[in-house]
Amino acid sequence: MAGGNRTSGYYRDEFGRLARFYDGGLRAAFRLIGGERTFREAIAEAADIQPGHAVLDVNCGTGTLALLLAGRAGPGGRVVGTDLADGMLEVARRKAGSAGLEFINANAEDLPFGDTAFDRVTSSLAVHEMNRRGRENALMEMRRVLADGGRLVVADLRRPDTTFTRLGMAVVKLAETETLTDMWARGLSREMESSGFRIIRRQAAGRGLFEILTAEPV
Repeated sequence: MAGGNRTSGYYRDEFGRLARFYDGGLRAAFRLIGGERTFREAIAEAADIQPGHAVLDVNCGTGTLALLLAGRAGPGGRVVGTDLADGMLEVARRKAGSAGLEFINANAEDLPFGDTAFDRVTSSLAVHEMNRRGRENALMEMRRVLADGGRLVVADLRRPDTTFTRLGMAVVKLAETETLTDMWARGLSREMESSGFRIIRRQAAGRGLFEILTAEPV
């Protein structure tokens, strides 16, 4: 483990309870900002997955992104999704069917994989749910399992800087905790760099509500 106790706030039980409603709710929310599919495709594009790659999607939720990644890795690749909410994983497994993806109940702060096991690692809309120690632990674990020359892509909520994003974030924050504002105060990119990554690209998504950070290990 990256160190310390397991401290990630996103392990809240409500994610399991809300699993069956999660996809519908997310699709509805994304209609105003370009669509969920567009957002997920941007993450997959940033990951630059090649046929045969081993790919890990940390905090995979209901597996929507993992399915896209699997299409890029092809039949010779391996795609694994991890999450701690069994309800989310159950939905992900149903969606994947016989596609050959692996979905594992695992703590992002203590990933059950060997060092440098994956060519690509992704995580979307989850890091902000973790408290400070949890983010540090999880990012260090992502660095540990990522192969030299690999790529990490993290997509998460962006600090608002326009009238639209301020209004949108005012609504989003009704369901969030202080872990989000702490991530903004610390700076996700700085936390990634402190965990052994070099940021190679930053791009806004969802009309500026989100940011996709692409990084390489150093």
